[in-house]
Amino acid sequence: MSDRKIVVATHGKLAEGFLTALNIIVGENEDICAVNCYTTPDFDLDQTIDRIFEEAEGKELYVFTDLLGGSVNNGFFKRLSTKQFHLITNTSLGLLMDCSLMNPNADELRNKLGSGEFSVVYCNDLIESMGLEEDDL
Repeated sequence: MSDRKIVVATHGKLAEGFLTALNIIVGENEDICAVNCYTTPDFDLDQTIDRIFEEAEGKELYVFTDLLGGSVNNGFFKRLSTKQFHLITNTSLGLLMDCSLMNPNADELRNKLGSGEFSVVYCNDLIESMGLEEDDL
């Protein structure tokens, strides 16, 4: 067991989907968990966040959410002033894979995010910028 906890928290079952894909690609990791938000009528985001912080006590916590400005991200965002943790949003499978396999510290992660390594890519433009033709693919 490591001193790091990674939580993927999203609307619906996207978090579970990310975790399922991660388990297939990189193997299971007990330090990563999925939190599917708003999937039941009695879901309470604040209680869920409190539980996450309790369970991560003594660990460096990284929280990945699905949407900047979304309710899940906002719930964690308001805790940044009172809790020590890392909050990353607009997450992707590639980013989660990298964090699972490479275990970057906060500065390394910040640099990777700033480099655009995990940005959305419009592949049509990528092919054009590489000067590829249909036969090259």
